[in-house]
Amino acid sequence: APIQGKSDWRNFRCLELKNGVTVCLVHDKESKTTAAAAVVKAGAASDPRTISGIAHFAEHMCFLGSEKYPGENEYKKYLSQHGGRSNASTSLHLTTYKFEVLAEHAERAIDIFSNFFVSPLFTKSGTGREVNAVDSENSKNLTADARRRLQILKALSDDKHYFSKFTTGNSKTLPTEDPKDLERIREALLAFHRKHYRPENLTVVV
Repeated sequence: APIQGKSDWRNFRCLELKNGVTVCLVHDKESKTTAAAAVVKAGAASDPRTISGIAHFAEHMCFLGSEKYPGENEYKKYLSQHGGRSNASTSLHLTTYKFEVLAEHAERAIDIFSNFFVSPLFTKSGTGREVNAVDSENSKNLTADARRRLQILKALSDDKHYFSKFTTGNSKTLPTEDPKDLERIREALLAFHRKHYRPENLTVVV
């Protein structure tokens, strides 16, 4: 059961679905928007040593279409058209996805969102292009003091411990220019998703 403050006016209901997903439902009668978040109990610590950044890359790729909603920009376009926004992040042990949208448009947004976890496409074309976004993110991190300090700690840590892993990924650890490399990275994405994006690893708040 959630720990609720005395001044919290919202209603909470937590349950576990038959498929193993943990859900927390929050009712706020004053809110004009609906928000949702999903946390996968897997992050960069789960990266294979041979494919640094695959958890972070999977986070990026989940946004780019599913079997039910194949449009690469369908999710973000729908949110932007209905007063919404979204974000995601990958830590060592968790990957978090979240969005909010005007309440009357929430049902479709939740359906698009939920299909990230059911049947993402991870297309070859999307894989080849999105690695550039990951590489760009890593380039920005190189000049961020907090990231530089973190990298020093990683370099000093036990190289057999998951903390030492390079977690962001870049175009070198996630090569996609050669067709064989592209296929290998795409298969690694699908395998990572199958292994970790399971109902029992998922907590959802709406």
